[in-house]
Parts: sequence; C-alpha cells; structure tokens
Amino acid sequence: MENEIFESLFKIVNFLNDPRNDEQLLRKAGLKNDQNLLPIIVRVGMQPKINVGQLADQLGKTHSSTSRQIDKFVAQGLINAKYNETDKRIREVELSAEGQRVVALINNARSTMMQQVLNEFSPAEMIEIDGVLKKIAQMMAHVHD
Repeated sequence: MENEIFESLFKIVNFLNDPRNDEQLLRKAGLKNDQNLLPIIVRVGMQPKINVGQLADQLGKTHSSTSRQIDKFVAQGLINAKYNETDKRIREVELSAEGQRVVALINNARSTMMQQVLNEFSPAEMIEIDGVLKKIAQMMAHVHD
C-alpha cells in the first residue's frame, strides 16, 4: 500500500511542479510569466522569515542562483530581504506589500483552478481529504528530525 500512496503523491507533486501549470496559473492571475516567480514567491509567502539557504534547499538550487533570483524580486518590489541580526551570513526574506498582492492574485487563480479539479467531491469528502493530507504533511515534516 505504501507504493500506491507514494505513486499518488508523486503524481500530485509532478502536477504541482509542472512549469506548464505555473504558466497557466500566472496567466490566469494576470501576471507575467517568469519561471522562477511562482516557486519562490509562494514559498516565501507560506514561510515568513525563510532564509535564502532554506529556500535554495527547497528549490534544489544553489545558494548563489537563489540569491540572484531573490535580488531580482527585491528590485521588483516583491520581496524584502535583510540580514539576520544574530548571524549576518544569513539573509532572511519576506513578502513586501506588493508581493502579498501578487500572492493573493496567485491564490485566487489557484483556487479557481483547484475548484475545477475538486468539484467532484462532496463537502464531507473535502474535509476528509484535507485532514488526511494535513496528517501526511505533518508526519513528513518530521522525517529528518
């Protein structure tokens, strides 16, 4: 059964990581297509005070390439970056007000797209799916502990 669950999760992750879906989502949100925008801005929005190193690890990219992308989004006014007060080697990032507005546009577009996929489920099934996914996510968060 573990293999079947893994295969289902793998299909979901592949769907979520497919750049074609990112392009469609950005288009529906009325935003310019930038292949790096969605993975970065969504992660920063979901994890306030994430640092560049953590972000690079999540993206599977080098610290320097992630840092360059952050610099680009800082210049565009989407992200605020500052060095950690305790350890100046660590640069923390968070959404600016404009970044929050962009994430809201993305979230609204995603919600519309997800409704098309999930409208086959009853409200009770949706609650059940949400509970199971939250439990899986919580348990996976502790795999490296």
